[in-house]
Amino acid sequence: MGATSCSINDLQCGAGGGVPASLVPTVPLMVVLLAALAGATAKADPVDMANQQYSKTTRDWHLTLSIDNERVNSVPNLAAALNSREGFVTLSATATATGGSAPITDSLFIAGYQLGCQSDVSSGLGIGGIASANASVGVPSGVNVGGGLTGFIQTVIQPGVITELPLANMALSDGRAMLDIDNIHIKADACGGDVTIRSYAYLRISTGAAHSSFAIYGDPAKI
Repeated sequence: MGATSCSINDLQCGAGGGVPASLVPTVPLMVVLLAALAGATAKADPVDMANQQYSKTTRDWHLTLSIDNERVNSVPNLAAALNSREGFVTLSATATATGGSAPITDSLFIAGYQLGCQSDVSSGLGIGGIASANASVGVPSGVNVGGGLTGFIQTVIQPGVITELPLANMALSDGRAMLDIDNIHIKADACGGDVTIRSYAYLRISTGAAHSSFAIYGDPAKI
């Protein structure tokens, strides 16, 4: 008797086709799980973010922070890894300090990004599968789905994490500082879900009698 073949696109081969009917509900589930981990792989158009500005008066100093010309360019992961995301970012950040009778003795101006990972899979990710008449599919949430395939995607899921990535810094000079970040690479590894980034600019000044610090933030964007 000749062997009967059945492709993954023809799951209704029947009992004689070499693929159990119980595979029909299971294989689509595995595809959904893999897609959730992989995320979108198509290159997205660069996104121009809204400008941000904030001013405050502390003691007798008038402080201003701004983020302008921000662009986020999400790209497919270079290594084609299921749990990594990357992109390129551009922005200009400016800080000013005017007025004030007491001289500024120390200052620090920082621009960068906060990066949020939905679920940390840095402990490792396992993917595999074999056919079986009575088996289950183990998913990261711990739900078992009956079926005819012992495929698995398993890892130790940690709570979501947020990391701060300072990209440039300097002190004020004559009450002013400007930082330009142009097409800088940003990435997240070992992330099992969405990766969201948010720009920030932070200013700290000190005088002989006071210390002040504040920050502004851009709108969140996915990479």
